[in-house]
Amino acid sequence: MNTKQLNIFEQMEATNPLKGKRICLTGEFRMSQKELNSRLKAVGVIAIDRISDTRIYKEGETIPPIKESTSFFVVGTNPNEDSLKRYTLNQHDGYHAKMITEDKLYEYLDGIFTKEDMVPDSVEKQLSIDISYYKWSAPTINGKTFISRVSSPLIYEEDKNPISQKEIFVPDITGIDMNIFYQIIGNLGGYANKEYFEDTNLILISDETLRNLEKGIKNNVILDIENRYNKSNTKIFNVQFTSESDFINWVKRRMILYPDESTIELLQKYELSKI
Repeated sequence: MNTKQLNIFEQMEATNPLKGKRICLTGEFRMSQKELNSRLKAVGVIAIDRISDTRIYKEGETIPPIKESTSFFVVGTNPNEDSLKRYTLNQHDGYHAKMITEDKLYEYLDGIFTKEDMVPDSVEKQLSIDISYYKWSAPTINGKTFISRVSSPLIYEEDKNPISQKEIFVPDITGIDMNIFYQIIGNLGGYANKEYFEDTNLILISDETLRNLEKGIKNNVILDIENRYNKSNTKIFNVQFTSESDFINWVKRRMILYPDESTIELLQKYELSKI
């Protein structure tokens, strides 16, 4: 017996996890669609999205789950691969619908659930950054490559300037003169900001912050980004990352191809400021 399962008196008082929620189903289910829909509505489900096995989705058409309002993502057998990708994309943006199996869904319908099965009444953004965000690639869903989504980290090409006209969040980096760092970015056409804003295009983190992320450690910089995004009106996290070393190494290579006395002098001061 599951010791975490609510006893009969708690069950009578508890609200079914599905009540008042929007759910999305993908794959094949043992229960017929008509019967399943009836039972879902009987426990208070307010909206049901079902990925059709027969419908042919047009290229680029949005495939559920809908991120802002879906509370449960139910995966049956032979699930739609594009819907799984969509679910992962929603998670990247901070929308974490609870993924459950067909068997778990039937337990809910039978009134079998625990406190751990409950989810908030409304879905809120809960971005949680780890190293995968630094090494993220925009997905292809239903034949559509999300060219509007930027992949990370920033790629530096020798004959192009990838920071030009970009809004760049540059948090303090211990051990260097930040004014020099900001000037270097400005000389190359970027806009260095001391805070993370909703229109931020690029986040330039210190090598130390990157090493910590690789170890699964979040410092105050990462926590601040999460907090600001979660409180913002932005619905997608469409930001690239780069590191202090990658940026500086690119600037050095660029100065060989396109020498600029002012920037070269700033680079020298930057190196001295690290000593």
